Amino acid sequence: MEDDKLKSLFSKFEPELSTDFRFMNKLQRNLNSVEIIKQHTAEVRSRNKKAVAIAAFVGFIVGFLFSLSLPYLCTAVSNWQLTLPSESIMNAFANNFSIIAWLFIGGASVLAALNSYEISLSLLNPKESL
Repeated sequence: MEDDKLKSLFSKFEPELSTDFRFMNKLQRNLNSVEIIKQHTAEVRSRNKKAVAIAAFVGFIVGFLFSLSLPYLCTAVSNWQLTLPSESIMNAFANNFSIIAWLFIGGASVLAALNSYEISLSLLNPKESL
């Protein structure tokens, strides 16, 4: 019984088919949209690659410059350590200075790289088309 109702319902169903011209226009618009998205994605990838390269370079330079100053800082801290009493908590700091210094150098390098990445991304904004 229900099958007959469904058959009669679908037998009366005659959907309108669009013309070939409208179909082709719609297809062309969709293809144009896909092409615009591809171009935008390629631009974003290019900007990101440039920004990552700049950030890596800045992070490397900052780490290198801080590393060059490390021997002078270690000498200064060891001279300072000689003036400290042996039971002082600052003596423990002076004994572990190289570890603390390397952590500081790494943190400064990462911070410089992240900031340069953000700055370079903002400066590499794509040209807006009117």
